[in-house]
Amino acid sequence: MQITLDANAAEQVLNGIHLPPCPTVLMDTMKEARSSDADMGRIARLLSQDIGLSAPMLKLANSPHFGLRSRVSSVQQAVTVLGLRNTINLLSNVALRANVVPNLAGMDAFWDYSGITAVAAARIAGKIPGMSRDDAYTVGLFHDCGIPVMMQKFPDYKKNVNEMTRIKGTICEIESACYSTTHAAVGNLLARSWLLPQPMCRAILYHHDLTFFSKITDPADIEICNWIGIIHAAEYIADLHLGLRNDGWAIWQPHVLKHLQFDEQEFSELCSDVVSMLGGDD
Repeated sequence: MQITLDANAAEQVLNGIHLPPCPTVLMDTMKEARSSDADMGRIARLLSQDIGLSAPMLKLANSPHFGLRSRVSSVQQAVTVLGLRNTINLLSNVALRANVVPNLAGMDAFWDYSGITAVAAARIAGKIPGMSRDDAYTVGLFHDCGIPVMMQKFPDYKKNVNEMTRIKGTICEIESACYSTTHAAVGNLLARSWLLPQPMCRAILYHHDLTFFSKITDPADIEICNWIGIIHAAEYIADLHLGLRNDGWAIWQPHVLKHLQFDEQEFSELCSDVVSMLGGDD
């Protein structure tokens, strides 16, 4: 399905939808983290300004996962323990949960699934030359962020989509017919407002467009397809971990594996490794 977004039409349809800006502290921290000479001390000082962001870091650093003999008591210590990648990934997750329709019912389960998908995406990216695990975590976390925004704007969204997807059409076709926009389009706008890199924003926009794999014309398109492929592979692994059906994978699998250059055996082994890790065996 070709997903297009006319700016004027989108503005009219999305009137009243709250697209939360990236919190200032997180935005400044991510800019610092992405710089070529990132300063962990400056990152810690930035994070210390916001208890809503620093408290989860202290909790994670003191969790059994890191097995420290003495408790971490400062943000500076937490950043050192967690490392740059874990710090940014955790902050992105916390900030999304806190700022994207946090009072909507069912959001804990939604973000838990997004977090699992993000972890799987990072593991997949680690097997692909030139792909950033940090960026893969981010695109995995953000890829469906338009769904809660749509649910906020349209109270009948979940009911309509659930009923109609069982009868006919893809989720984006149904969304477009009912609401004149899609969660992919809304997610793209949200990702852009949070200053995500353009290829990642475009991957969010096109992640339900199977035909994009046949439209590669330049290196930028290759990167976008990399992210789209990682998103679908990560969702498949997340569903395996949770024991959920993924009826769409059969359609996406040949395109994703071909583009990411995995054969079926390699991908099966990767799935087993990631599911084992998600289950706490790694």
